[in-house]
Amino acid sequence: MKKVFVFLGQGSQYKEMGYDLYKNNHVFRRSIEESDIIIQKYLNRSLIEELYTNDEKYFDDLLITHPAIVAVEIAMYDVLKSLGIFPDYVIGNSLGEFAAGVVGGIWNSSTAIEASIVQAKCIEKKGLIGGGGMIAVIDQEQIIDKHSFLNYNLYLASNNFEGHYTVSGLNKDLEDYQYFLKDQGVHFIRIPVEVPFHSPLMDDSMLDFKKYLTTLEGMNQHPNKKFISGLNCTQLDIIPNDYFAQIASKYINFSKAVEYIESKGSFMYIDLGPSGTGSTFVKYNLTTTSQGSNTFSIMSAFKNENERLSELKKILKPADLQSH
Repeated sequence: MKKVFVFLGQGSQYKEMGYDLYKNNHVFRRSIEESDIIIQKYLNRSLIEELYTNDEKYFDDLLITHPAIVAVEIAMYDVLKSLGIFPDYVIGNSLGEFAAGVVGGIWNSSTAIEASIVQAKCIEKKGLIGGGGMIAVIDQEQIIDKHSFLNYNLYLASNNFEGHYTVSGLNKDLEDYQYFLKDQGVHFIRIPVEVPFHSPLMDDSMLDFKKYLTTLEGMNQHPNKKFISGLNCTQLDIIPNDYFAQIASKYINFSKAVEYIESKGSFMYIDLGPSGTGSTFVKYNLTTTSQGSNTFSIMSAFKNENERLSELKKILKPADLQSH
């Protein structure tokens, strides 16, 4: 059974994500501890404390959620590796490309964590945090014109699957659009992100990050054959210097990326993101012509990751596992 690892980005985070594994899986815990050392070095804050031990109810500070998502996804990858579960392909969506880049041979875990921190700092420096956000629109009945957001000075951030897309912009414009959606009876979700990702509003904040990327040691611009670009919806022989800046500011077409992967055969898509959103996105992109592809998620707010890992091992045959 061929496998695709899927990593998601901002908006998938929540307090105590991966806690079941942190408590009970030494590989996951060691990986988180290694990331915590890097985060303490650059932020003078503890990932473990803010994610698992303090009493703060909210977990929405970009400076910590940005590297936290990457750290948790890398830790999940480390767990699967320890079980002999390796992907044939890997794809990241938005920030998920940082962890996908580790699997794809672009950089190592430490560099990915460091880069996510620097990107968050660049966004904070330009004063974008708290000034904007994103809305996921769920309009499978096609009640409204899918370009109606343009009337509210908003930007199309991503196409997730048919009838489900994300728009990005400033808070006042988002609030006006929410009133419109409510009036039209269209379902929507205000994503727990305080930054207008995947819009031109991000361009200025990415200038310093682009400079950082050009001087970054340890980044390989030639990904391995497993890496499928979520930004370009295809395999890349070489990624540009500013690739990881583009994934924060450019439009994402997740549907097209899944279509590209499906053209290569049937797969089990294993979601390594914190919330299971990746497997949901893939599931609704799989058409009736998909040749037996399916999805599997591990982490969720239910905190039953060890149970889900046991289920995954039962599904996979010995031939699907590799010695390590």
